Amino acid sequence: MDVRDLVETLRDGLANEASVGTLLRLIRQFIMDVDAGGDFESLTATDPVSTGDERWDALVAGVVEDLAYRHGTFVPEWTVREPLDSWWFVTSVPKLEPTALVETPRALANRGVFIRRAAMVNV
Repeated sequence: MDVRDLVETLRDGLANEASVGTLLRLIRQFIMDVDAGGDFESLTATDPVSTGDERWDALVAGVVEDLAYRHGTFVPEWTVREPLDSWWFVTSVPKLEPTALVETPRALANRGVFIRRAAMVNV
């Protein structure tokens, strides 16, 4: 799955009111595809359309930036975005917010998106 496929699927899921958990599974699958040896540049080069939700757009951009750092490659230019106007904790459990503040990769925190790293990993 490349980033365009990811964003289109997220957009469809958001339009159909999919749960955050369902949408995060798509993010995890994308991360797995890149980490499994997919060609990072070909999977992330094309500027994807918007998901229709600036929070999810920021999450996708942050994930791609984090993956670029982890894979030792250039960050795609399209990921440069202004941070969200207000922080978004990608959890429905307020008690997990302090953990998200500590565990969120910098590329996401810089955009105002906070999520436990474990929430982005398939077990």
